Amino acid sequence: MKYKKIQGLAFGILILSLAGVMLVLSDTVKNRMIHECRAAAQAVETVFHKSFDETFETLNEAIRLSYALDLEDTNDLEIFRKSAKRLVDEDEHIACAAYFNEDTLDYIYPADRFGDLTGKNMADFAYSITLAKVIKTPVVEGPTQLFDEDGAFFLFINPVYRGSDFIGEIVVALDSDYVLSALGLAELESSNYDYELWRVDFLGQSKTVIAVSDAAVDFSDAVKHEFNLPSTWNMSIKPKGGWITHAENVSIDFIILALGLLLFGMGVLLYRTICLQRRLLVAKYTNADSGLLTIEGFSFFVNKRLSKHPESRLCMLELRLGNFRRFTKNMEREEFISHLMQLRQSITDCFPEDTIAASINDDSFLLAIFGDAKELERPVEDFILQMHWKRRVDGRKIFVTPRYCMVSYPEDGRDVQSLINAVSRQFETASGGESKQATAITGS
Repeated sequence: MKYKKIQGLAFGILILSLAGVMLVLSDTVKNRMIHECRAAAQAVETVFHKSFDETFETLNEAIRLSYALDLEDTNDLEIFRKSAKRLVDEDEHIACAAYFNEDTLDYIYPADRFGDLTGKNMADFAYSITLAKVIKTPVVEGPTQLFDEDGAFFLFINPVYRGSDFIGEIVVALDSDYVLSALGLAELESSNYDYELWRVDFLGQSKTVIAVSDAAVDFSDAVKHEFNLPSTWNMSIKPKGGWITHAENVSIDFIILALGLLLFGMGVLLYRTICLQRRLLVAKYTNADSGLLTIEGFSFFVNKRLSKHPESRLCMLELRLGNFRRFTKNMEREEFISHLMQLRQSITDCFPEDTIAASINDDSFLLAIFGDAKELERPVEDFILQMHWKRRVDGRKIFVTPRYCMVSYPEDGRDVQSLINAVSRQFETASGGESKQATAITGS
C-alpha cells in the first residue's frame, strides 16, 4: 500500500512537472514569436518614420515660398504673389497660400475666397500660426479647419526672420486627405499592419487621432515612434490580429499539448517497460511453488539494495520449519500451496513492505528485513507464533516447530553471502548438533 501511495505521488508529480514544462515551453515559443514580430515591426516603423520626414519636407511649400520674399523690402511682394498664384493654380491639393507681414495678414491667394481676411491679426487665426513666431521654427498642424471653410487641411507654417528680427510668416494649406495619402499609410495595411497616427496638442493636454486603420484595435502594446512638428506626434503599428494571431495561439497550444501527450505516453511506456523487465527479473528468480525468491534472486536483490543504500539497517532471519516434511506428507498440492501462501501472507502482515523473502528448500526460508533489530523483536515473535501449524496425519497430530536465528548488517557481515554464513553458524551453534529438536531457537 505504501509503495502504491509513493507510486501515485510520483505519478502526480510527473504530470504536474510535465504540465509546468509544457506551459513554460509554450510561453517561450510565444515570447520568441512576439520578439521577432516586434523586431520586424520596429524595422517597418523606422522606414516609415524616415519616409514621414521626407514627405513632410517635400510637402512643405511654405519653406520654398520664403525664397520668393525680398527680405530687404518686405513691402515688395510681386515675386511672392506670382509664385504663390502659380503654386495654388498648378496644384489642386493646395487650398491657399498666405503671407503675414509681421503680425498682419498682408496677402492671401485665392483672394476671391479669402480676400476678406486680409488685414486681420495672426491672433485671430489658429494658435499654431502664433506659435511658429514664438518658437522660430516651421510648424505643421493638421488636420484642422481652414478659416470657415468646410473640410480638413494641413497648415504648413514657416516663420521668416532677418537675423533676429521677425519679418513675418508664410502659410500654405494642403488638403488633409492628400497629405495622409502621401504618407503611405495604405502601404502599412497592405503589409498586414494596423496603425494609429495621433498627436498631442501644443499644451500636451489632449490626444487627437489623425488616422487609424481600425478603431477597435488596442495599440497599448504596439511599436511606437514619437516625433515633433513641433507638437508631439506618435505613430503606433502592430500586426493585424495582434503579435500572435488566434490561429497561431491555437496552433502553438495544440502542438505543445500534442508534444506533452507524446512525452507523457513515452514516459508511461518506459515506466511499464521497466516494470515489466522488473517483473520478468523477479519471475526469473522466483520459486514457482512458494512464490518466494530463489537464493540467487535473494542475493541479487538484497545486494542491489545495499549497494544503493549502504547506510541501511538490515536484519537477516533464517526460518526452519521442523517436521514440515512429515507435516506435508500425502498433502494435496492445493493444500500445500495454501500453506505456502499463508507463509507469504504472514510475512506481509508482520514485516515492512520492502522485506525480501526467499525459499532455501521445502522447510527453510530466508528473510531480509530492513530495520533495527530492537524494533523487530515483537514483529518476529508474532511471525513465529503464526508458523505453529498442526495437522492430523494417519490418525496422529503433526506439529510444525519453527526455529529461527537472526543476524544484523553490517555487524555480522557486509554482503548477503557473509550474512547467510553468519546465520547458518548461529543455527549450528544453537542446535549443538541436535537439529531434529522441535524447540524454537532464538538468534540474536
